[in-house]
Amino acid sequence: MPSFLSLLCIFLILFSFNTTTIEAAQGNKSEIDRQALLCFKSGINSYPHGILNSWSDDSLHFCSWKGVTCSTKFPPRVVSLNLTSTRLSGKISGCVGNLTFLSSMNLADNDLSGTIPEELGKLPNLHTLNLANNSLTGGIPLSLTNCSSLSTLILSRTLFDNLSKLTKVDLQKNSFTGLIPRFHKVTALKLLCLTENFLSGSIPPSIGNVSSLTSILLGQNKLSGLIPETIGHTTKLLELDLSFNSLSGNVPVSLYNMSSLKNFSVGSNALVGQLPSNIGYSLPNLQSLILGSNRLEGLIPASLANMLNLQILDLSNNSLHGSVPSLGSLTNLRQLVLGRNLLEAHDWSFLTSLASCTQLTKLSLEGNALNGSLPIAVVNLSTTLEELSLASNQISGSIPVEISNLVNLTSLRMESNFLSGRIPSTIGKLQYLYILSLSNNKLSGQIPPSVGDITQLGKLYLDDNNLSGNIPGNLGQCKGLLELNLSRNNLNGSVPAKLFDNPPFSFGLDFSHNNLTGELPFGTHGAGYGPTSLHMEGNKFRGQIPASWNSLLSTQQINLSHNDLSGTVPEFFEHLSMLEQLDLSYNNLEGAVPTSGIFENSAAVVLDGNKGLCSNSSRLALPICPGISAANKTKHHKSKHHRSLLATLLLIVLPSVFKASVRRRLGDA
Repeated sequence: MPSFLSLLCIFLILFSFNTTTIEAAQGNKSEIDRQALLCFKSGINSYPHGILNSWSDDSLHFCSWKGVTCSTKFPPRVVSLNLTSTRLSGKISGCVGNLTFLSSMNLADNDLSGTIPEELGKLPNLHTLNLANNSLTGGIPLSLTNCSSLSTLILSRTLFDNLSKLTKVDLQKNSFTGLIPRFHKVTALKLLCLTENFLSGSIPPSIGNVSSLTSILLGQNKLSGLIPETIGHTTKLLELDLSFNSLSGNVPVSLYNMSSLKNFSVGSNALVGQLPSNIGYSLPNLQSLILGSNRLEGLIPASLANMLNLQILDLSNNSLHGSVPSLGSLTNLRQLVLGRNLLEAHDWSFLTSLASCTQLTKLSLEGNALNGSLPIAVVNLSTTLEELSLASNQISGSIPVEISNLVNLTSLRMESNFLSGRIPSTIGKLQYLYILSLSNNKLSGQIPPSVGDITQLGKLYLDDNNLSGNIPGNLGQCKGLLELNLSRNNLNGSVPAKLFDNPPFSFGLDFSHNNLTGELPFGTHGAGYGPTSLHMEGNKFRGQIPASWNSLLSTQQINLSHNDLSGTVPEFFEHLSMLEQLDLSYNNLEGAVPTSGIFENSAAVVLDGNKGLCSNSSRLALPICPGISAANKTKHHKSKHHRSLLATLLLIVLPSVFKASVRRRLGDA
């Protein structure tokens, strides 16, 4: 049998062999990087700044070569190559594809020529590639789509050149920056999608040379300047999306003559001018026309009624004036968004015509100059309607009882008008309603209890009206209510406890400036609950601030001013870390005010008009509580006495302990 020593020797020999083999293999990997760098250098014709002089020194490890950064792990691998602004000329060798650990390559601001090598697609760790401001041609190699980590691609002043077989460029939803490359001899490209990036500069006019294009999608970037007139030369174009940029000037006339277009979106820019009167005839195939959030002026052309395939029309947030034309012929229309303009109603005939639009789901007319009585025609709109907004106009009259015909409404906004009369009880039949906003009108009467039947209601705004009576208790059936504003009415009685059986109210709760009585609500609720803002001021609430309010952990504003509250200011306010503003002024509160938490910021707390309050701190500009000074003196005296007593005891006990310790040691000896 072999001895233990023999086995140990064999093991050490094998271990040494394996280690040598592993080190050799790892060294080979490093050598691959070294050879790739030398190969890259061989493609460079000149480097006047001498940046690559060190790249041939065998005595210097390649990780120390200028512009090269390696990983800290063994064996070291190249992770970054930065040779920006070094006046390199020549071509980028495909050998860089062997730098498999490369995460960043910056060769910007040089004089490199030729094409971008396909081999870059072999770099799985590459997240930044900057080749801006060179003389590269040939465009973006499709192999870059293999670089799953690539997040930043900067190719300013690069050409899409001679890509005769390229049909699709889809680089949407990345973090690409720089300019859109110019196009040259690109003959087959159909889709150009660069949406949701950070591309800047102007749209290259050469894009109009790509006659094969059917989709140009450049929305949600940082593009500026004028829209090139040459885009109108792409006669096969079906989709044009330039929205959410900073484009300016007029929309080129050529774009309004692209009869092939189906989707035309240039919204959310800074475009000016007027819509051509014949737009409905020159763009007959449009399915969506989105020009909202620009600076357009003039009238809405009546010829829009000729776009029989139109599904979405958005002209909102411009300076369009005049009346809305009759659009009843647009039987495929799903969304009509004309809000925030200067439009007038006149005879409201356009609304009557919309009854023929049986697929309409959204009608937005808010923020215009629509006036006169709300026509009964509103209840004849399609039952498919989900969003109806007539807010911020000058509409008078009452809300029709037949509003319940619009059974699929999820949002009904009529705030900031001159509506009067009662809220119809039939509104409770709108079972899918999530937003009901009737604030800032002249509505009167009671809040119909049927509102509580809208169990999916999430936001209810009835503030700034002349509503009276009690708050319906069955509002508590709206278990998903996130925001409730009943302020500035003539409501009376107490707040129903049932309203807070399951209170979310995560956005806000406002009962202010009514005639509400009784004690403050919130008798019970879960820990951590709290609306962002809580306004109860200007009522007749009495009693103490409930102890259960200590769980309002997410509340930022509390206003209980101008009520008849009594008792002390609860200490739990100190521990509400999210609380930014607290107004308890003009009540009958008394006693010492807490001093920590929000009370450390005098600008965040209002306590005026409570004659019985005092403070132990001068920060809140309140009288010092009686007996505080004497109490402090007594406390200080007791503390001093305790310290003296402790010192005396130590002087007595320590010598005894020391003597006992000495005796014990002598005895052990």
